[in-house]
Amino acid sequence: MKIEVLFFAQLKEAVGSDTKTLDVDDGATVDDVVEVLRGLSEWSSVASLPLSFAVNEGLVIGSHALQSGDRLALLTPISGG
Repeated sequence: MKIEVLFFAQLKEAVGSDTKTLDVDDGATVDDVVEVLRGLSEWSSVASLPLSFAVNEGLVIGSHALQSGDRLALLTPISGG
């Protein structure tokens, strides 16, 4: 099944794009997608960052099961003043 992954902040810089379409197995979870991304060489510079996840604009946890056509946003911690 195909999903769209959205990258923000340091993740966008590391991957070199703000989106990536991935073909993942049926029943894949957010954690499964993160594991795939960890296999990318460009991911090594951001591998230690804590992540939050949103699917179709709703916050989810890593065990959330994805469906075909989902939009998975990977978010790094936000800071500011």
